[in-house]
Amino acid sequence: MKKTISVYWPLAIVVPLAAAAYLHICGDAASRASQAPLAADQFTAELARAVSYGMIDDATTQPAKPMRAATVMPIAEAS
Repeated sequence: MKKTISVYWPLAIVVPLAAAAYLHICGDAASRASQAPLAADQFTAELARAVSYGMIDDATTQPAKPMRAATVMPIAEAS
């Protein structure tokens, strides 16, 4: 009996750890699957909620940088 316990004790540690790792990986995959892109009506509702909670305001946004002046190319006249 002592030989049996001394041979199989690593399995008593490895098998529960492997099962815990498997459950952890499955749980992460399930949480990632629920993060699908939002539809337009859900997105606007979430945006409105964030604004009403004060998570988004004018002070936190960065000022827009002005675009470089566009150069107008002269149109070549056809001869």
